[in-house]
Amino acid sequence: MKRLIMSTTFLILTLLSLEIGAMSEVGLSSLFSGDEMARFIFLHSRLPRTLAVILAAAGLSVAGLIMQSISRNKFMSPTTAGTTDAAALGLLISFVFLGHMSGYIQAIFAFIFALAGTLLFTAVINRLKIREVVYIPLLGMMYGGVLGAVATTIAFQFEAQQVLNQFNMGTFARLGNFDLVYVVIAPLVVAVIYATRFSIIGLGEDFAKNLGLNYNRVVMVGLVIVSLISASTFVAVGPLPFVGLIIPNMATSFYGDNLKKSIFDLMMFGAVFVLACDIASRLIIFPFEMNVSVTISLVGGVIFMVYLIRGMYGGKKSRKAA
Repeated sequence: MKRLIMSTTFLILTLLSLEIGAMSEVGLSSLFSGDEMARFIFLHSRLPRTLAVILAAAGLSVAGLIMQSISRNKFMSPTTAGTTDAAALGLLISFVFLGHMSGYIQAIFAFIFALAGTLLFTAVINRLKIREVVYIPLLGMMYGGVLGAVATTIAFQFEAQQVLNQFNMGTFARLGNFDLVYVVIAPLVVAVIYATRFSIIGLGEDFAKNLGLNYNRVVMVGLVIVSLISASTFVAVGPLPFVGLIIPNMATSFYGDNLKKSIFDLMMFGAVFVLACDIASRLIIFPFEMNVSVTISLVGGVIFMVYLIRGMYGGKKSRKAA
């Protein structure tokens, strides 16, 4: 029943996303009537945009759940581990030294920095052995703030502040230029193949090794998937805050922690959330639109605070019981 409701909601929001646009006279009805202008707009603007929303949301949702499985921490995500901020730094470095290169070159720089930044943060957290799970996202945000400060310093030094601001603007108003989002498909396929292994390492390193799993290899595959998804979506549409953090928590509340069984439900859940935020961003000041990152931040921030407070309360309750 849950899947039927989610599938129906996903279909409705997808059709709404295709229907809404600055040219209100162009809609699905005009497309089916054979209008050439409507056909052009759908093929070059609305359809690529809707596919980009779905793929970016699905990718970041899976990336968030993989990070949470690897770290066994429900508050880990690309935005709370410095992955997104490291990708932004890599993108800025590529611009400073290479200028306006193709999106794929930019994505390579963003991927390398995202992977290196995530590995560094993971290594530091593992050494600190922090017991309070709610401290992890706070440290991650501090770490991301440091990376952001480095990026800002470099931008000031090379007079690239406007470019950095543009990089940090999450929007799907890219006039159909979403080629890099399709890169997400490959890591998503690998994530589906490795889903069972990610679920196993979420039970702990010793448990995974007792089952004959190469723990370090699976962790590295997971971090590569996370970094590749984060880099490609960041270069294509900018940051989509909280998606990789709150969607896995909300989806596991509905479907459980078995990644193998719920990974497609997770993708659909994330797509529904971002589609709804994107549609709201386009309707609030229609025919203009807000950046979708603003809408996601407003909604996601509230949901994150609820989970954070709940996690802090749960931690205190468990200590009292002990």
